[in-house]
Amino acid sequence: MSQTLKSQTSTAYSAGSSRGRVLLGTVLAQLGLGTVYAWSVLNPALAQRISGDHTQTFPIAITFSIMMISLSVSTLLIGWLQHRFGVRRVLVACGIVLGAGLLVSAFTTSLWMLYLFAGVIVGAADGIGYLLSLTNVLRWYPDKAGAISGVSVGSYGVPAVILPFIVTPVLGNADSGYAGLTTCFILWAVTVIVLIGGGGLLLADAPEIPKDHSHASHEYTIAQMLRRPQAYLLYFGITAFCFAGLFIIGHAGDGAITADDPSKYLIGTAITLVSLVGLVNTIGRFFFGWLSDRVRRTLIVAVALSVLAVFAFVLGLTWLPQPALYIVGFLLFGASFGGCITIYPTIVGDFFGKNSQAKNYSVIYQGFASGALITLIFNILMAQKIITFGTSLLIGSAFLAISAVILFMVRKPGPVE
Repeated sequence: MSQTLKSQTSTAYSAGSSRGRVLLGTVLAQLGLGTVYAWSVLNPALAQRISGDHTQTFPIAITFSIMMISLSVSTLLIGWLQHRFGVRRVLVACGIVLGAGLLVSAFTTSLWMLYLFAGVIVGAADGIGYLLSLTNVLRWYPDKAGAISGVSVGSYGVPAVILPFIVTPVLGNADSGYAGLTTCFILWAVTVIVLIGGGGLLLADAPEIPKDHSHASHEYTIAQMLRRPQAYLLYFGITAFCFAGLFIIGHAGDGAITADDPSKYLIGTAITLVSLVGLVNTIGRFFFGWLSDRVRRTLIVAVALSVLAVFAFVLGLTWLPQPALYIVGFLLFGASFGGCITIYPTIVGDFFGKNSQAKNYSVIYQGFASGALITLIFNILMAQKIITFGTSLLIGSAFLAISAVILFMVRKPGPVE
């Protein structure tokens, strides 16, 4: 950033709400919003309630895929919602709607009701709140985009680390019929309303970033962006790593099914694995955010995709492998997904302009929906025993390899024509 832009930015932020308060509100909101990534720890309990068999988790895992699709598609509304209502009101509403969806889910015994309320409604509220608060805080800190993205999106990953250990004593186990499932949902609903709503009250809409004359010509509208091949290449890349990450995170709790007896589900191992995936996911968010202020961001994503492609191939060939191998694989996928999703908004801002970042990224972010849709299709195929988990990983490894090549080659577009 030039000295002129730094001076203009500092002046723009000297009045109105402090950036620190907005950052605090964003972190609180992201902590509440990120609770959805602990979903897979509830899969066995929900399977027990709905089907009477805690090992039948694939139909329940579809809920997470629906949630992620709804999360992504809903973000197309953030530009209109922020313009119409402002970031504060929208975030408070997201907290209330998300909590309401969880409260209904607490009492349902219908798979389709679970898909609607936990999948569609919770996903939509989460997506709008996540991306709107993230892009808003990035505009408050254009001089520290990578680090602030790491803090914000890192906060989104924290709940997946700690919630499994909090949920387990309340949830119970298969022998007890998971008697605490309803209580878990109610406590979850109250928590997200307080965190997202309370955080939202601290937010304020960011001022427009002053334009350095050398960068003003790179502010793309959505229509102008979609005329550039880079938009589609970035879309393909986010689809790849979102599929890989969501597929692994959605089944982290299932990784405790033993190879010699698939009906045996080791609850303690599942809780630990879900938390470990959440931990490295969060570390990846902070680390990639920090690193992206020092290394070309597309190069970071390309290297991560390359590593995942190799490991997906190895893991797919040996599933179910020795426990150490699939645990390391799950951790690599979790860390890379968290890191890549953290720096991607900044990549879009670098390529197509920071003032138009929210609207432009909401379009590129639909690659997240595509990744979730592919995950959903694979979950359905696995539930029907048409393909195995290992086969899914082998297919995914080819997808990841192609995406890695794309991210190695893609470069920032020139000025707007």
